[in-house]
Amino acid sequence: MPFSIRKYPIRSAAVMICFCINLISIKLQAQAKLSIDKVYSAYLRNSGTISAQGQIKGYFLLYQSDKIDRHTDEYTLQILDENLNKVKDIKFEDSKTLSLLESAYNGSSLSFLFKNEDSKTLDMKIYTLDGKLKYTYSRQFDKKTDDLMKQYETQHTDQGTNRNVFDLRDLGYASVLPMRDGNQRTYEVDFYSSETHKQWTYIPTDDEEKYAFAEYLGSTDSLIILEVLKKNKALSGKPTAHLVGLNFITKKKVFDIDDSKDEFKLVPGSVSTLPDGKMLVMGSYFDKDQNISKDFSRGLALYEISNSGKVLSKVYNTWSGDFGRYLPTNAKGKIDEIGFLYIHRLIRMPDNSLFVVGEGYKREASAGGIALTALSAMGGGRSSMGVTKIVVTDLVIMQFNPQYKVTGATIYDKSHNTAEASTMSDYNSQHAIAVYLKSMGAFDYDFTTGEKDNSTFEVCYSDRVRTSEYKGQTFNAIRYNGQKFSIDKIELKSKASTLKVFPAKAGSVMIMEYFKKEKRLEFRLEKLG
Repeated sequence: MPFSIRKYPIRSAAVMICFCINLISIKLQAQAKLSIDKVYSAYLRNSGTISAQGQIKGYFLLYQSDKIDRHTDEYTLQILDENLNKVKDIKFEDSKTLSLLESAYNGSSLSFLFKNEDSKTLDMKIYTLDGKLKYTYSRQFDKKTDDLMKQYETQHTDQGTNRNVFDLRDLGYASVLPMRDGNQRTYEVDFYSSETHKQWTYIPTDDEEKYAFAEYLGSTDSLIILEVLKKNKALSGKPTAHLVGLNFITKKKVFDIDDSKDEFKLVPGSVSTLPDGKMLVMGSYFDKDQNISKDFSRGLALYEISNSGKVLSKVYNTWSGDFGRYLPTNAKGKIDEIGFLYIHRLIRMPDNSLFVVGEGYKREASAGGIALTALSAMGGGRSSMGVTKIVVTDLVIMQFNPQYKVTGATIYDKSHNTAEASTMSDYNSQHAIAVYLKSMGAFDYDFTTGEKDNSTFEVCYSDRVRTSEYKGQTFNAIRYNGQKFSIDKIELKSKASTLKVFPAKAGSVMIMEYFKKEKRLEFRLEKLG
């Protein structure tokens, strides 16, 4: 699909698309490449960026670097600076059954959550930026945790984003793990300090949380913010949506906001911290009598909430009325050719207006699934494919004024890709499907970078194009310079087994490639434009 942009009116900022070409300097070329050999196994989720105040300072990655014997492997933790120079590499030997579940960076340290099958422990290891092991936290895992982790490892892809481990600035890390015991399901939250050797665990004890599903939304300087869906029975009953705040310093639940006293039901989806200690929550909202797991939302709501959990303001934007002025949207929140929107990022501007980055997804009929289902039924069996499929569509950037009312939107067309074609796409709600797509890394949105005050920023995403000039993967950046937007694109034709693009120094990106047959990792800096 050729790249195109559909523009709709924006009142407070004139949106203009332009293209620019940046020259790569000789100095950058000299520092732009790095190759590492003898990489026996590399998972792209085991890598990340090191940044300070929004500026990239380096990168980290962990990989299997050797095989010691039948029971032991050698691992290497590599730390690079912003020009891809090696700063430190730490080698250690551990069990062959060691698996790295996730890693995170919090501004002053690196954390790695391992599962060790030999010792039956979950191990959180925290390193300083010069490669010294600072703290190790270990705890035994029981059968229900083991069953969960086996499912988690199966579902989690190399390209996926973190589902369970998150940084809490320079104070430490949090892990949010679903727990299962028979038909009951709940969750636990673990806090790991990177300042002192302290760890604690929060497990909900409320009866109503016997069937609770938690998703991490964000954090403040003292709170872990969760979206929790609860219901009293595993297979029946209407779920209720809650915004839960846990204080990781006092180890207590601070608030649990639900819709019991509200005129609408809010399903929180994104959280952004505000300069005055408050937080901004955006999510879909529903009428009181609607079922949030089955019905269509009325629109998007924005709540300002204090750190104590007091709701300070509420603003509602309806699909048919407010968004309908700028997008071809019906009353159910479905946009023509795009479907429903998943909100990736809230970008707060210096004048307190907002840019909101969303990506479309929709349910379509699956010709292959329908045929297989019919054949399976004739044979007395069941097909694992659904009669529908979920397709990820285009990017949408919306603008809101300082009073949180929508003032415009722009659609950025890209290739539409099938993200899910199993039976789960037939029955789950739009909200459940969006959370699933996010956890599997199925969306094309990658990251947003920019100045600390967001006066300029870049919204980056991947795409796959098929034109007469080029067929293959591309990396794209929608750049805002404070007044207008421009588009940059990099063609990513590669023979690598896996490839990932990271944010880099201003105007550049870092590309990491793993060549499995040659057991080699390669890195390069590339200019946008």
